Amino acid sequence: MILIDVGNTNIVFAVSINNLIKKIKRICTNQNKKKLENSINAIINEYSTISKLDNKKIAIISSVVPSLNLVLTNILKKNSINTFIVRSKNINQFLKINYNLEEVGADRLANSIAIINNNISNSIVVDFGTATTFEVIKSKIFLGGIIFPGINLSKNTLIKKTSLLKNTEITKTNKVVAKNTKRSIQSGFYWGYLMAINGLIKKISEENKFKPKIILTGGLANIFKNDIKPKPIIKPNLTLEGLRIIGSVYYANKK
Repeated sequence: MILIDVGNTNIVFAVSINNLIKKIKRICTNQNKKKLENSINAIINEYSTISKLDNKKIAIISSVVPSLNLVLTNILKKNSINTFIVRSKNINQFLKINYNLEEVGADRLANSIAIINNNISNSIVVDFGTATTFEVIKSKIFLGGIIFPGINLSKNTLIKKTSLLKNTEITKTNKVVAKNTKRSIQSGFYWGYLMAINGLIKKISEENKFKPKIILTGGLANIFKNDIKPKPIIKPNLTLEGLRIIGSVYYANKK
């Protein structure tokens, strides 16, 4: 089974072998169309030759870039691979949703399904992607969440719009008050986002009157893991895991 998570910044590919996620590859979403198609073709061709795939004829897709769906399905079709695109209306068997079905992102649904499949009834999933998103799950029901600008998106916008600030890696600083520009940027993004995340976790918990497990996923999850409260669980491949679960059920129903 081929797993594809199409994000605004990257497209992440993987395969399922013995119910484990293997051979993860990433390519940039925003690139020349021909180059993008060639990259996708190369990955799909490589995956198609793997003999131990759980099912070689199915690809499960989570996409927040609808314009790329047809590109992917056409390439997969040429390789005789059937596609299942995750949408709110076709995953009712996996997840109860208390949210506008026309607007909920497929990646957020896949994240939630992965958590529920791990027998976690109450949780807040914080996904550090192009946007920083929160998925709130109570009694195994997706209640909704929060979306605000992702860390790298905010940082890149700040650098682009200012003349004197230079790009710098996000990392934890020992003190909030910094003595130079580089450390000031790092402090602002680390402690600023940390306070926002911890504050939102506290507010969500109070508002919904529950004590959720905190799940972190996405590229910057490891940087923040030691200071987020309550102590979080790190799930770097959460969306792919959700896609694997959906695909396993989809394949079973096809037999």
